[in-house]
Amino acid sequence: MIQQSDAVSLSAVVSPENIVFLEGAPSREEVVRQLAEKVLPQVSGIIGRKVLFERIAEVEKLNQVLESGFYIPHAKFKELHNFFAVLGIIPQGFPDPATGLKVKAALLLLSPHKPAYFQRHLNMLSLLSQTFQPELIEKLAAQKDAASAAALVLKGK
Repeated sequence: MIQQSDAVSLSAVVSPENIVFLEGAPSREEVVRQLAEKVLPQVSGIIGRKVLFERIAEVEKLNQVLESGFYIPHAKFKELHNFFAVLGIIPQGFPDPATGLKVKAALLLLSPHKPAYFQRHLNMLSLLSQTFQPELIEKLAAQKDAASAAALVLKGK
């Protein structure tokens, strides 16, 4: 039996190609919709648009904004075999209606819905929540391009 490592890395989900800057002060729902639009081309051969948006809308209501002001809407799909993600940077931020926290960064994470991936999914959520602390989020909000944002995240500062 082949053992799968439960280790995860930010480089699996963050690259300049999957970072988007969102203008203005969009609502939480609008942020999720824009991130879903951005991730759609990555998964379009695997998951249809309607299924993607329905599943994200269903589970998005359950996802909470972290105390750091970082938001990780996430959903699992049995059709996936690895992580897919889009990082949204919202320089103006938006107030989370449930907590009142200002959210300036959100990462939409799609994971395989497979028993072998369960621990990796939890490990990725943990890594993201540990990495995206207020200091890093403020630095990201000040960036002007995806390459510099990705470099900040990947070095963790």
